[in-house]
Amino acid sequence: MYRIHRCLSGLTTAVVAAGLIAAPGVPGAVAVAPTPAEVALDWQGAALTTVPFSPAQGLYLSFTSTAVDRAARKSLRTAGSSEVAAVARAAHDVLVEYFPGSAGALGARLAATLAEVPDGPAEDRGSRIGADAAAAVIESREGDGRGDASIVYTAKPGVGVWVDPRPMATAWYGFVDRVDGGRPVVVDGPDPVGSAAYRADLAEARDDGRAGADPVKAATATFFNVPAFALYRNALIAHLRAHPLGLAEVTDLFADLDRATAEGMRQTWRHKFDEGFWRPGAALTSDDGDPLTEPVPGWTPVLPVPPYPDYPSGHGTLTGAFAETVRCHLGDIPLTLNGAGAPRTYASLATLEQDAFMSRIWGGIHFRDAMDDAYLIGHTVARHACG
Repeated sequence: MYRIHRCLSGLTTAVVAAGLIAAPGVPGAVAVAPTPAEVALDWQGAALTTVPFSPAQGLYLSFTSTAVDRAARKSLRTAGSSEVAAVARAAHDVLVEYFPGSAGALGARLAATLAEVPDGPAEDRGSRIGADAAAAVIESREGDGRGDASIVYTAKPGVGVWVDPRPMATAWYGFVDRVDGGRPVVVDGPDPVGSAAYRADLAEARDDGRAGADPVKAATATFFNVPAFALYRNALIAHLRAHPLGLAEVTDLFADLDRATAEGMRQTWRHKFDEGFWRPGAALTSDDGDPLTEPVPGWTPVLPVPPYPDYPSGHGTLTGAFAETVRCHLGDIPLTLNGAGAPRTYASLATLEQDAFMSRIWGGIHFRDAMDDAYLIGHTVARHACG
């Protein structure tokens, strides 16, 4: 079934390219319904616009992607089932469950998707498969600890300790039930204040992350200082539209990607909560008792400082999980990112990771050690998710 769908998708593309069927918008064109894989990408875009940006965004995206992948696979194994209906209904039901305020827009999108499917048993069967997949995911996450307001970060001010008048964002995230299996990634914690490694990282952040220090480095820091889920996901969706895959390949990719990201961020947030390590700005403007790291009064970073501790970097974990998952599925592909400023095309995921890594140091908001260990977490959980 899966191979048949892939062949038909490729045949349709070839026929349109050859001019045997006119493309939509051309006079006399015969409308071609979107393939199930294209519908899956459409609903990935819907999920991204529905789930608000936060450190826990990947958690909810993983619920959607898991349900969609299960629905797609079940429909492909079921005779007389519409994959389009299965995918759309699974995504719709999960998103409405967690974001009921978007029910109207999601309902309209579902109706528009199903309008492309002939009424009848195949549509009904696919819709049931999608609804069942969504219900199973929703049930599996009941009572998982999301949004637990009793979990609050507190710490007594001191050398190396993160304190902020703002509450730690999504402090509960590190305590939710695991998203993916396997053992937690072992990291060694932040370098001790006063150690040689810490001093080197502090000097790097001081020199390269100071506002006004280097406009080229600051431009890279600013480029990546946008919601990273959207930055990377939109680039991947655009790539897959230009280089189509089969339905199962698409849904498997996003399911792995979102499980890896959600689990990696969950582990990262637990480390942030437990370690509570200060940011470079606090270190540079405070007296840490080390005569080799004198305070720098008035030092300010290039980027705004977010309301959670330094170690490890959430942006680093997300980037590492994204790049490694995509690398597992598609190889070291090029991607065009639309960040803050002109779009940037990266010839490989490796070069993308290099700029993203340095962006947080050049932004003055992370130590190198926080980035190193974040990439370790992201890469490791991604390899586990990919199997």
